[in-house]
Order: sequence, then C-alpha cells, then structure tokens
Amino acid sequence: MEKLKTIQKSRINKARNFPSENGLAFEEYGKSKDFSDYTEREISEMILGIYKDSKNLLVDGDYFVDLNKVTATKCVLETVSYYKKPTLDDYKTNSHNSIANIRTFYVKNYFLITDEEINGVKEHKVTRYLHKIGFLNQGRNQFCGLYSVANDYGTLLFGKYPKDLFHPIKRYINGLFFNDDYKISEFIFDSEIEIHTGN
Repeated sequence: MEKLKTIQKSRINKARNFPSENGLAFEEYGKSKDFSDYTEREISEMILGIYKDSKNLLVDGDYFVDLNKVTATKCVLETVSYYKKPTLDDYKTNSHNSIANIRTFYVKNYFLITDEEINGVKEHKVTRYLHKIGFLNQGRNQFCGLYSVANDYGTLLFGKYPKDLFHPIKRYINGLFFNDDYKISEFIFDSEIEIHTGN
C-alpha cells in the first residue's frame, strides 16, 4: 500500500461532518453518495484529491482528470546537485552528469498527458499533488521554486531516465489507482541535462 501524507484527525472529522463544504466531490466521483459509507482512509484520500473507485484525480488546476484517459506522463527536470563538484574538464566531457555522481534531482513539474483536451489543455500538472501527498519536497536556497527528489536508486530506468523520477508515477499514479506499476508506461523525460551511466 502506498504511504500517503497523514491527514490530521480534526480535518478528517471536519470533512466527515461537512463533506460538501470541504470541497469533497464524493457525489460525483466517489463510490457512494452516502458519506457514511466512507472509511477514514478514503476520506483522507479524497482530501488529497484521490478518488480511486472512479479513477479520478484532482490536478493542480483544481479540476479532475480521469486517469483512464491518460496516455503518458512527463517530468521536467531543471537541475541537479552533485557529490563531486564538476571541473571545467567535466563540463567538456559531461562526465559530471553520470548517474552515480548526482546527489539530488530538482524537478520543475510533473504532468499527466491526455490525447483529448480536458479543461482546455492536454498536459495536466500534478506537481502540487505529489507535494501534497508527501512525495516531493520543496527546494531551498538556490533551488527555491523547484522540488527535490533524492537519487536513491542511482540508476537509469530502461537506460533512458533516472529511476527515482519515475517512482512517483509508478507508485502514486499507476500503483495507487490501478494496482499496476506500469499501467501508464510512456514517460517523457524533459531536461537539458544529459544523464548517463558513466560506462
């Protein structure tokens, strides 16, 4: 089971007592129109914008996207921090961007992509959602405005992109909604940084 950020009991109780006033769209996207049918975990998920039964997610623009209509996902990587500070020679050969030398990834945004427009767009930002559930941390100092992801795996998935950057899609979109880590497998890695294995 995916670990989501814990919602305070007082907030859950408030939502239980006044579900419509707390912005929960259970009548439209939930499993039941009777709010007493929901468990504490299900109420917590709805507070986070997660409606697993209908496969709907509240995205950053405050509208819902049916995940059955999502054909791809996208990560925009802005910059990284390193274990070993790059030298001028490293910049010439790009050796500093080996996956083993990267300490932390700093992401600008994550998106869900649909073939048809929803709310006037085909790319739907989920960066705030991933931060809200506790996966993404806000960057500090020179990384302010970005979100940090640690390079824990230290490997490239399918030899193309950092495994850690696919992890939130794998667990908190595919795993959480479909119980299939690779249900939405097309992952667009958007970055000017050319990360390599170092081999």
